[in-house]
Amino acid sequence: MIKYNIKNHIRYYQGDFPLLLSAPHGGENSPDNIVNRSCGVFDKDDFTLELTEDIIEEFQSQIGKTPYAVISEISRTKVDLNRKKEEAYEDKSAKIVYDEFHNAIKLSEKQMDKIYGKGLYIDIHGQSHPKAYLEFGYLLFNDTLKLHDSYLLEHKDKSSIRSLSNSSEECFLYQLKGPHSMGSLMCNEGYDSIPSVKLPYATDGNYFEGAYDTIRYGSLDGGTISGIQIEFPYKNIRDTKEHRQKCAKAFVKSIIRFFDIHLGIKL
Repeated sequence: MIKYNIKNHIRYYQGDFPLLLSAPHGGENSPDNIVNRSCGVFDKDDFTLELTEDIIEEFQSQIGKTPYAVISEISRTKVDLNRKKEEAYEDKSAKIVYDEFHNAIKLSEKQMDKIYGKGLYIDIHGQSHPKAYLEFGYLLFNDTLKLHDSYLLEHKDKSSIRSLSNSSEECFLYQLKGPHSMGSLMCNEGYDSIPSVKLPYATDGNYFEGAYDTIRYGSLDGGTISGIQIEFPYKNIRDTKEHRQKCAKAFVKSIIRFFDIHLGIKL
């Protein structure tokens, strides 16, 4: 089993290549010393903690390397780690958990920038939309993804992969939805995804574009680390150990290809 450190309900994996995974909503610890939140979203992203662990294990299996990872074990009823501080918790006792999670992400990205000068951040979530596609969020609304390519191109600087063009062999549109985008690579593995060549946008409007963590830790405001929020469906992906491991295998295969083309790193 891959070793990790745990402090204040947060697991931290020290990586050895420039990929950072975070999973803020898969925990269920409910400490009595922290009062429950009274407003906001409370739903757990079931088995995203376990899926993230399976992805980490699969990286070891396929390439013998470990990504950086920050995984929460605390319940979302206590603190929402994908919100800015003033919206994340109501009990000051939750501050130590919130700070632990975000400081670990900042430390990981600082190390990635110093050692590699580039990297990728992926925030892992779960959703239950009817069509059950993987949703790759780049901070662009679904209506934006519907735009003609000439207009969509103008939104590059509003995306969480703004800096990826500094290292990628391909243009922004191809990074977003081209044959070597994460969505298309996962489509090739049998997991229909948005945006991609096959599904450039959600026809039913059900799509999560990304939230606070992707805004803060992607390259919207510059920097060397680009970010993507991924929403994994429940059925046939998160629901069983077998499905999680199968998806993790496809995901790691896709990331290896993505790193080669867009980051110039052969894993």
